[in-house]
Amino acid sequence: MSKTSTVTGKTQQADDRRDASRRMFDVQVGVATDHRLFVGLVHNISAGGLFIASDATVRKGDKVEVRFSIPGSSHIFDKQATVCWTRPVDPDGSHRTRAGFGVRFESLSDEETKLLNAFLQVHDPIFFDL
Repeated sequence: MSKTSTVTGKTQQADDRRDASRRMFDVQVGVATDHRLFVGLVHNISAGGLFIASDATVRKGDKVEVRFSIPGSSHIFDKQATVCWTRPVDPDGSHRTRAGFGVRFESLSDEETKLLNAFLQVHDPIFFDL
């Protein structure tokens, strides 16, 4: 896996709606809904949830199962999550924003929370080529 710096080189800060700060990463994630399975990219991550870049159709309030691992760890996160918001495919084709959706984890173990927080504190925001 190779890594390159982010476009801005800045960490995305938490806003008033988030309980935890987020970092931008591109990591593959498997997503399962009641009706289908698909793969997306985790575009940013926190101990509270993920933004999954995908053109898949999900709705706010949908329950999904997400499966991913963070670079440098063998732990597989296999978590239930709730879709909190969605962003459709950019209708004008300018690609200024990524289509996708934000999810909030239903629960993380104390160990998983520590693992994510330790990872986020140590690593600068980076993109991983998969």
